Amino acid sequence: MNKGTVFKYEIKRLLFSKEYLLLLATVLVYSVSLLRGVVLYGTDYTAPFSLLTFLTYCASLVPFLFILLLVLCGRQFKASDHGAESIISATPMPLHVFRLIRYSAVACAFLIAATLPVIVCFLFYQQVFDYTAFSVLLWPGLLFLLPPAILLFGAAMLLGNRREAAVHILLAAVLIVSVFQIKLPAFMDIIGSAAIQPLNTGEYDFALSTAFIAGRIAFSVVGVVLIVISLCGSKKRPIY
Repeated sequence: MNKGTVFKYEIKRLLFSKEYLLLLATVLVYSVSLLRGVVLYGTDYTAPFSLLTFLTYCASLVPFLFILLLVLCGRQFKASDHGAESIISATPMPLHVFRLIRYSAVACAFLIAATLPVIVCFLFYQQVFDYTAFSVLLWPGLLFLLPPAILLFGAAMLLGNRREAAVHILLAAVLIVSVFQIKLPAFMDIIGSAAIQPLNTGEYDFALSTAFIAGRIAFSVVGVVLIVISLCGSKKRPIY
């Protein structure tokens, strides 16, 4: 079975699913609302294109993006999808290769959804403020978004292979933390709300804290380990 064909099928199945299109539309509409209502005026008296304003924009979108990611992960554990794994196990393609292809499709679909609002923001900066120094914002933005996404993805794929409800529990946890604005220590701050607080204390030289960066590194390492374990996990899924 051709790996490219499998990947194309998986990515199309995700990109054209109703859940993905609905959540992507929600993310884009909300991003435009943030640009007009938050970014345009800056955060805490900083410029609209300051690092603090941009990360505030990212922090507002992160819950929606993580929900989208977990919904994509949850789709991998439907009965029909496990049937596909059973079929693949009877072919020359190793099961871990098939899973890696599916993981790659989920990652690509998520990255598309995460990239589009960033592009919209940068186009807004260019058209309205003639600001194009995007590299100053891009790397902190990636640090803000990707490590917790890797952690959630790894946890969802590992736990979901054992019990499908685990993905829904992770999704509920993200909702609770974001809706109720639960403040976590910088090291554990998945949503990123702790990272945008320093200016509120009167310190106007904004920078990501060492604890926050260390937490992002830990998220990435743990997430990658969980992904590898899930790829090499048992071929048989427990029945509950």
